Amino acid sequence: MIVNSVSLFYFLLCRVPLSVPVWYTICMSRECAADDAERISSPASQFDKIAFLYDELMSGVPYHSWVAYVHRILERFDCRPRTVLDLCCGTGSVGLLLAGEGYRVAGVDVSPAMVSLAKRRAEEAGLAVDYFVQDASSLHLGRKFDLIISLFDSLNYILESSALQEAFYRASEHLEPGGLLVFDMNTELALAVGLFDQSNLGSKSSLIYNWRSSYDLAARICRVQMDFACRQGAVEERIEVVHYQRAYDLEEIVDMLSSAGLHTLAVYHAYTLRKATGRSDRVFYIARK
Repeated sequence: MIVNSVSLFYFLLCRVPLSVPVWYTICMSRECAADDAERISSPASQFDKIAFLYDELMSGVPYHSWVAYVHRILERFDCRPRTVLDLCCGTGSVGLLLAGEGYRVAGVDVSPAMVSLAKRRAEEAGLAVDYFVQDASSLHLGRKFDLIISLFDSLNYILESSALQEAFYRASEHLEPGGLLVFDMNTELALAVGLFDQSNLGSKSSLIYNWRSSYDLAARICRVQMDFACRQGAVEERIEVVHYQRAYDLEEIVDMLSSAGLHTLAVYHAYTLRKATGRSDRVFYIARK
C-alpha cells in the first residue's frame, strides 16, 4: 500500500484490514526496555519538534467524520453538552469544528508549539476557543465541562499507568455530574504488528518520511523512529524524532476509570457502536461521571 505524506496519519488512524501482510519487530528483552526508559522524551518534546509539519501530515484525516462519530455517541447516550474540553487537542482541528457548531470549547495540550498553532488557527477563524498548555495528568483549569474528549490515541502517549490513572482523576474532577468522557486508544494489537512502519522513500514529494517501529512485549511500549526530510527548492531540512506509545488492556482502563469515579458505558470498536473485541486495533471508551 502506498501512502503519501499528507495522508500518512489518516492511514494510521483508519488502519488497514488485518488480512494485509505487515512487517513488524518485537523487542522482548527487558534490557531493551531499560535502555529506552532512560532515553524516552516527554510527549511535549515528541510533538514540539514536528508541530509545524503536523497539519500537513494530518490534512488527509476526515475530522468531520470523527466529529460526526462523537455526535453519534452523544446521541446514543442522550448527552447534550454545551461545554467541551478537547484534552490533548494538538493544533485544535476538532475543537474548531465543535466551536463552529456553537459549543463553548476549551483545549489543552502538553506541547507549547501545538497550542501556539491552535491559538493562531482559532484567531484566524474568528472563533473563541480557550487554549492551555498543561499535562493531562496534572490538569487544573478551575472549571467543569459537560463533555471531555481526547482523540487520535493521545492517551497512549502516557507511558506510566500511575500517570494515566491520575489523568482520569483529573478528567473526572473537570466533568459536571452526568458528564461524559469520550476517548480512543490503540490496542496492543495495533502497536505490536507494525502499523507505524511506513515510508515514501524515492518519492518526489516535498516531504519525505521513513518510520520504523519496534514493540517491547515486556514493557508493552511501541517505539517509532520518525525521520523526515523537508525539501524547499534546493534546501533540505532533516528532522528526527522518536515517539512512544504504551498498550493498555481494556479491563485495565475500565478499572482505572472506575477508580476515578467514572462509570464505563461502552467500549466500542472504532467508528462503530459494536462492542470491541480481541481483533479491535482501535477502541473508543465512553464513561459517565
